[in-house]
Amino acid sequence: MNNVFIFTPRAELNAKENLSQFIDMCRNKSTVFGQDLPFDEHIWDLSDTIQLRGRTTTVRAIFSSYEAVKADRSEPTMSQDFLPFAKAFFRYRYGLRPTTAWNWRLAALRALDHVLSARDIVVQITSITSEIFDQVRNLIIDNYSQTAAAKILGEVEVLSDFLIENEFVQMRSRWLKNFSRARCIIDRVGVEADRAREEKLPSVDAISAMAHVFHNAAEPDELYVGSTLALLHCVPQRINETVRLKIDCEVEELDSKGKRQYGLRLPGSKGFENTVRWIVPTMADVARRAINNLSKASAEARKVAIWYERNPDQIYLPKALQYLRQQSTLSISEVSAVLYGADVETSAKSWCRSNNIPCMDGQYEFARIEEKVLAKLPKSFPFAQPGLKFSEALFIAHRFELDATLTQFACLVDYISTDQITVRVAGRADRSIRTVFKKFNLTEKNGNPISVRSHQLRHYLNTLAQSNSLSQIDIALWSGRADIRQNSAYDHVTSDALVLKTKNTVLSSNSSIFGGDLNEVKVRVVARRDEATGILRHMTAHITDYGMCTHDYAASPCQIHRDCLNCNELVCVKGDSVKLGNVIRLRNETEQLLRAAEAAENSEVYGASRWVAHQRQTLEHCNKLIAILSDESLPDGAVVKITGIKPASHLEQAEAQRAERSISVNGRRNKLLEKVKRG
Repeated sequence: MNNVFIFTPRAELNAKENLSQFIDMCRNKSTVFGQDLPFDEHIWDLSDTIQLRGRTTTVRAIFSSYEAVKADRSEPTMSQDFLPFAKAFFRYRYGLRPTTAWNWRLAALRALDHVLSARDIVVQITSITSEIFDQVRNLIIDNYSQTAAAKILGEVEVLSDFLIENEFVQMRSRWLKNFSRARCIIDRVGVEADRAREEKLPSVDAISAMAHVFHNAAEPDELYVGSTLALLHCVPQRINETVRLKIDCEVEELDSKGKRQYGLRLPGSKGFENTVRWIVPTMADVARRAINNLSKASAEARKVAIWYERNPDQIYLPKALQYLRQQSTLSISEVSAVLYGADVETSAKSWCRSNNIPCMDGQYEFARIEEKVLAKLPKSFPFAQPGLKFSEALFIAHRFELDATLTQFACLVDYISTDQITVRVAGRADRSIRTVFKKFNLTEKNGNPISVRSHQLRHYLNTLAQSNSLSQIDIALWSGRADIRQNSAYDHVTSDALVLKTKNTVLSSNSSIFGGDLNEVKVRVVARRDEATGILRHMTAHITDYGMCTHDYAASPCQIHRDCLNCNELVCVKGDSVKLGNVIRLRNETEQLLRAAEAAENSEVYGASRWVAHQRQTLEHCNKLIAILSDESLPDGAVVKITGIKPASHLEQAEAQRAERSISVNGRRNKLLEKVKRG
């Protein structure tokens, strides 16, 4: 368990002495990142502490300088006088607030070190002023994207607060970053907004190229990457969720209309639970093909994983080589067959030499080979990721199967991490691995290489959903998003598209609600004329989960707290399948709540009877509305309103509560009198 402490400066010590004590405590007292952390080394292996979903690469914190990072190097390190404080603060801060985004903290420390070095006051951390932090801010804004700058400056602000609170510096006023990331969803027009949208969304050429790769994939890397790209087009997901899919991830169920729907069991992330994400019917066959491709591509590797789960002390051998278990030594051709499943004696000899397996009269000891192979199984085996075994994973392959330059192992498997996918679609700076687009000679129309970030497809699908008026709740659920407020960051519908959409809605002659003029409302009333008087008589309305609310908020706030189905100001439109689905979902939830309320009432729980009455009323209104909106004889576009609903009255509720309380009190008093009489 990590030994986390809160540092408190000692009053009898000056700033430099307290700073020295802080560094010493973080070096010797803290156990964050492990008790045996090599504090004095400039590279820390944090793999045992920080686990990144969908990734298997070693997690390292490198205390390199600002200049080294810009040059894509790990050397040189930060200034020697600043380095101990940087390490101490990094360890201390992680103990108080663990995060997988710790790189922003390192970037903040590097920027401060760079500014201090330029001013030749490296050793004087206690001399830091607001002016120095202002220079740090300017450095970060000038050299990072808006998104990255906002995150790094947030860490700089935390760092400045720490120095001030612990009186390490003479500053007394809090330093503020005074910078926020510009968001094109707020300013939808202009060159900057267009550029921001283009950066978030894949180009038309890139989308066509991804489809080409998926359709023509043949090699292992093409199959894994092409299928991943296809799945990312089917439902908005994070790539760390995609690569954690299980072999039994497919789900097929009948919906309320008897139509078969197809979905995937996707693992959750960022606070969203594991759940089934349903795929639109037009993309269901694409998803099926992608899952089938992945299942077939990983089938042989899965056999190896299953073998090692059942036989952890024996090397995997295919059926044709099982007879070798009876031999104590193997020839080089047999070693090659065991390791690689092919006749590659040169690679087999090289492997034996590098693993110190001697050759005696042209023979190699079987037990030594078995021992070395078992030691090379993934460190986390049998788990590829937390909660995901290798034998269950879709994204596993033989070791080096995706690398055409190395010989593929037949007896070892590896998990295909997000890095192995993203590098083949986005490319790498040193170009050591070709993208799948390069392999197929696909480029943008202007000849530039195609590069795609997996998250662009998540933005793309969210923008499609926004442009087609999917409800914000449905977009959040479809995207596996725990916070509906995050939807806005993925909304890149242009101002022109919004204007065109409004224009088409208003001017369309086929519109059932609006004609050519917003002031001329055409209403189809499914009620008697005398009962329906006043439907849509208001000049304004707003959209709810179930229809339109015609309440005049200029006159008063909502009195029933969005209890829409028990409100006489709710208007619905026939043919809106999303709203109908929401009403059906409310009906199902209300049935459960009614059963719970009735059970509470039977147990004489105080106040339960009022909940029973409320849930029965809500259920009645839901059933009525569902029956009307599902009536095929009613044309789509008809405006529907349930009549006879009596608006809630706070006075009547208070009187009912008072009467119920009176009955309850009288009941208890009568029971008490009976006890007295009997006793």
